[in-house]
Amino acid sequence: MKLKTLALLVSCILLFGGSKACDTTAIAKTLWSLKYVDSQELTGEGPNNGHAIHCFDLDPNTYWHTQWQGAAPPYPHEIQIDLGGLYSVNGFSYLTRANTLNGRIKNFEFYLSTDGISWGQPQAAGILNYPNPTSNTQQTAKVFFGAVNARYVRLVGTSSVYGDVYVMLAEMGVYHDLSCGASGQTNQVITINPIPKQSTVSIPVPLIGTTSSGLPLTWSVVSGPATIFGNTLYISGTAGTVTVKATQAGNATWYPASATTSFDIINLANYYPTVNTKLTNNFALQMPQLYPYLLHASAGIEEPEFLSIASVKYTINGITTMAQYNNGDYQLWWTPPAYGHYLVSVTATATNGNTKTDTVSLNVTSTIATQDVQTLTDAIIDMGTIGSQWYYGTYTLPQSVGAYDTITAYLNVSCPSVPGLCDDWDRLAWVEFKAPDGKWMELIRYITPYGVPCNHVVDVTDYASLLQGNIELRMFIDTWGTGGWKMNLAFNYHAGPPQYLYSDVEELWHGTYSFGDPANLQPMDTVIVKPYQYIEKAKFRLVTTGHGWGDDNTSNAAEFYHAIHTLKINDADAFEQDLWTDCNPNPDGCLYQNGTWFYDRAGWCPGVIARPFSYDLTPYLAQAPFTFEYIFQTSYQDLCHPHNPLCVSGVTCPDCNDGYNPQYRIGGYLIRYSNVPVVLGSPAHATPQETDLGFSFTPTPPPAFST
Repeated sequence: MKLKTLALLVSCILLFGGSKACDTTAIAKTLWSLKYVDSQELTGEGPNNGHAIHCFDLDPNTYWHTQWQGAAPPYPHEIQIDLGGLYSVNGFSYLTRANTLNGRIKNFEFYLSTDGISWGQPQAAGILNYPNPTSNTQQTAKVFFGAVNARYVRLVGTSSVYGDVYVMLAEMGVYHDLSCGASGQTNQVITINPIPKQSTVSIPVPLIGTTSSGLPLTWSVVSGPATIFGNTLYISGTAGTVTVKATQAGNATWYPASATTSFDIINLANYYPTVNTKLTNNFALQMPQLYPYLLHASAGIEEPEFLSIASVKYTINGITTMAQYNNGDYQLWWTPPAYGHYLVSVTATATNGNTKTDTVSLNVTSTIATQDVQTLTDAIIDMGTIGSQWYYGTYTLPQSVGAYDTITAYLNVSCPSVPGLCDDWDRLAWVEFKAPDGKWMELIRYITPYGVPCNHVVDVTDYASLLQGNIELRMFIDTWGTGGWKMNLAFNYHAGPPQYLYSDVEELWHGTYSFGDPANLQPMDTVIVKPYQYIEKAKFRLVTTGHGWGDDNTSNAAEFYHAIHTLKINDADAFEQDLWTDCNPNPDGCLYQNGTWFYDRAGWCPGVIARPFSYDLTPYLAQAPFTFEYIFQTSYQDLCHPHNPLCVSGVTCPDCNDGYNPQYRIGGYLIRYSNVPVVLGSPAHATPQETDLGFSFTPTPPPAFST
């Protein structure tokens, strides 16, 4: 949804008018002074800091910036200004910082006072409207209201346009009425309950709104295909955008007020489903015998609040079969009756009756050959020139049953032709693929080398059931502009009979989790592994890398802390995970690096694909269902964590609120094997709780100890 539309849906903008023209003029800022601000960034000198006085210094290039160093405080934010004299205030303006979309207040309240103590109710409230809300050029939002005598103004921002925690305000203007003056009335604030998107066949919509005065509202249609009778809106049966006005005429105590809100009306007949099969024309379906093969398809449709997918069916050489919906995926087990060519169609039907079909010409063959397949090709990630830490691509891979015994990934990382060439620092990175259910799963965890190119090899056979057909890949590198990286990723499918014909991958944990947080020492949720028939083998693949270091992290955790974690089954210790990794010599042979590549670390080294831990769960299958827990080393606590009530900045630790506390990036996957086509793919456990702390991983200096 576009920002402008969203703003209109959520709230209203106050508009006032009078019976005669009044002279509205900006109040000169020569006598202004800062009375109060909840947060400001004081680092830097003069105009280079975020001091609140910059929002009325007449310089549009300086700005008030709420605190960004350390733990940045969240909304609400407010500023109070002494105008230096009594004025008939009737409006204000908000000039954004140039060259950024961040730091813009969305919801606001504006108060006036004669003494700076008693503020009363807000004189205006709602959403700030910026002339071009998607542009990063400086924008001025203006709000006007009935004139009220005041010396002090108070702007409160209660939310941000883009969800950040900061306010950046380049210049604030305040207006007064020179000719009409204040009447002694108070401004009403009208709040309209949001009207959600409607369809051309929607039932009548009740109109609900309130005023700060408590006086009744009168409703009207400003524009669009709708009519109003009393407090009820009726859709006229055509698509369009409707703008509704709520009006309050006011009285001797209250100024008149009006507010508008808008919503869209859509024609459901114009929407068609999307459907995509995982099968590809680019590779034959290889199987040494005619085995059952699991077909996958994804389907969806826009406007899910009105429409959904009613059914998905497969048609193979004229024979139609309904698909089974399983965990976000439309599936069908199909056994080819013979080798040869088949026309495979998958058709999605939406609840509005519209359909969409995806068709693939598929060759089923017994010819098996080792294949090398290139995916990422000279893919560049560079914040300095491209401005992104992500790279996305869609590719095709071989599809088979019983054809390949191993799949090996080859990751080539080299220096792009960008300023700085290879990034100077060790950056956290990963490669993920999208599973048939739409979930992104981690294939490779990687930490870039210090400024040099390297080559890497890793066995990814565990993901054989998913590395087939049409596939989306993405790569992330936490680089920040000191050079970049160019990646190539290829897969070798080695011909040979696998130990098991079928496998399935299920994600148990995936995200960033705090380590040693005194308020939550064990953040990993407990999962319950359910029983499955015909499963012959099961394993758990786990990648854990520790991040965070320094004097504000107890024992230099988690990057340089030697931790030993435990995996429990039915509350009993089952496996041990010793994270410590020897980095010299480099495990992947990534030589001639700069920096501190040779220091040992928790689960990783610079210029290395983080090694996966593999745990055999087969002996525990007979106990299913069983609880499965990942327990961090119980003896560790980060005493410099802000959740430690005994931490005192400058006394027990340099800074208890530096925000870069120990954490682990974790990817844990349950893999099951069978020689019969059992229905896999549905969750074997209670829904896990992913915790993504959203940290940015900074360059690693030498650790605070020697080895």
